[in-house]
Amino acid sequence: MPSAPTPLVDVIIPVHTTARPVDRTVRSVVAGGLPISDSGGVHITVVCHNVGADLIRDRLAPEHRPLVELVECSDGTGNPAGPRNLALERSSARYVSFVDSDDTLAPGALAAWTAVAERHGSAAVLPRLVRSAGGALRTPVPRPFRRADLDPVKDRLAYRTTSLGLIRREVLTDRGLRFQGQYATGEDQGLTVRAWFGGGRIDLAPRRAHYIVHDDAAARISRGQRPLADDLAAFTDLLGGSWYAGLAEEQRAAIAAKVLRVQLFSGVHARAPQWSPADAQACRELTDLVAAVAAPALDVLSRADRDLLELIVRPGATAAEVVAASARRRRFGRPATLLTRDLRTVLHRDAPPRFMAASLVV
Repeated sequence: MPSAPTPLVDVIIPVHTTARPVDRTVRSVVAGGLPISDSGGVHITVVCHNVGADLIRDRLAPEHRPLVELVECSDGTGNPAGPRNLALERSSARYVSFVDSDDTLAPGALAAWTAVAERHGSAAVLPRLVRSAGGALRTPVPRPFRRADLDPVKDRLAYRTTSLGLIRREVLTDRGLRFQGQYATGEDQGLTVRAWFGGGRIDLAPRRAHYIVHDDAAARISRGQRPLADDLAAFTDLLGGSWYAGLAEEQRAAIAAKVLRVQLFSGVHARAPQWSPADAQACRELTDLVAAVAAPALDVLSRADRDLLELIVRPGATAAEVVAASARRRRFGRPATLLTRDLRTVLHRDAPPRFMAASLVV
């Protein structure tokens, strides 16, 4: 018997409400530069997450309905891990590409991504993330002008925590990587960091083949005010796990520095006006863990970062103090945000001067 047709790319689009502009997303995939076909082309999977497939079908343009496979996922949660994992388990494509139902791809992006992956045998191809309202998300932060065969530490891949782009499916399936639905946020952190630090080749996509993040949705499903401990849970579990313990010291430090800068300090900034003892306890637990498993990550933080870190773990710190300290660490370019406490680390790749310079090039 002839084997079943196999698509080259499975584009997976989870959608949880009819309010999402899912047809805009599908339209951009159709314009991705590859044929929509299960035989060596693009298969489009729209996962209807706790919403009827008929309702989502009605949101698609008539000409797009025959091009899309609608799959229902009813798990009673708002976590996007479930629909992504379901589609991943059903897929037989060489590559998978996860696209949020608010977002779009630049014309020809899929063809450009797969051309890179096919030429180099890439485990993943990471596109620029461009905001529809203007500006770009500067992740990852590679060495200046480095675009191919990225190093997870030297090119700061830990800062790219989303699975957006193109990933070779076997990289995920052979390693048993799945989105982690037990967390309120950060469900893709465990998957992406293991993929980027797993030894496979990572390339950047051509600049014009970008992914467009739209901000016109009323609320993205991952947003919302939760206890700080809940927002940090995926990251504390990662840093406390056996996989992380098996990494080289410089790899552990690179990941931990990112967690402190992005997850911890962002969470603190959002909650500073209502600072609570529970917030301080969550900060102490994460900081103590970093000190135990990746202490060099603390040495590359700026002086302002360290001042804030010492404040937020201190019992009795007031909301006004945390607000002021958090604001100071965000005044980028000043000596306190450029220099480390120990000047021997000031030129480290993850210390502010080199990190900021590389970010500006991005």
